[in-house]
Amino acid sequence: MKARRIRTFRPWGETMEERLPTAAIPSMRAMLAERAAALRAQRAASRANAHAAPPADNALRANNNALKPLQRRTPGVTVPGPNGPTTSGVGAGFLGNQGGPLNNRPTAPPANQNYGLVTIKNATQAAVTFSVSASTYQGGKFFDFTLAPGASQVYYAPYGGPFNSSPSFQVSFDTVERRYAIQLADVNTVFASSKWVPTDVSQGRPYEIVSQAGQLNVVPAS
Repeated sequence: MKARRIRTFRPWGETMEERLPTAAIPSMRAMLAERAAALRAQRAASRANAHAAPPADNALRANNNALKPLQRRTPGVTVPGPNGPTTSGVGAGFLGNQGGPLNNRPTAPPANQNYGLVTIKNATQAAVTFSVSASTYQGGKFFDFTLAPGASQVYYAPYGGPFNSSPSFQVSFDTVERRYAIQLADVNTVFASSKWVPTDVSQGRPYEIVSQAGQLNVVPAS
């Protein structure tokens, strides 16, 4: 019996991977050549368009860039310019000077507030020195005054306190210790600016300094 020749199976030799690159080289060369030609055409087109007029979208982009600074201004206020609107009068400078004359910023008027007032008349026949305080002025500190016979003086203080109450005045004829102070609770009220100073003695609630049994007193005027 004749011995058979043993065949050896070689898997690597039976595959086609070793033959694929060699077979694909012609098609790959054609593809690379086509790609290179497309790139050369694209570069040529770019150089040709470099000196051409910008398209509409470039002009729009440039216009938007020019308008960007306007967005940082106050909304509703037109940027001043030779062709912009003109606003004259007091508010021109306040609105950003829209082509009109530049005015200084208007200042607010002095704040108004209520004042309480009393008027004291010396109804005696001698000059009288006394102390007066108001509960809403400098913590009720006393101040000294002198009135000639028949003279009148108006005293005033702003409303104040936690409830914005009217001031309560006190009069003491002891100008050293300020003892036996007489309270003047009733006042007249005037609404005026913070810089207002009364000059009319008839504006305050009237009181009189009188002598009773050898002592000075303050009583409401009749």
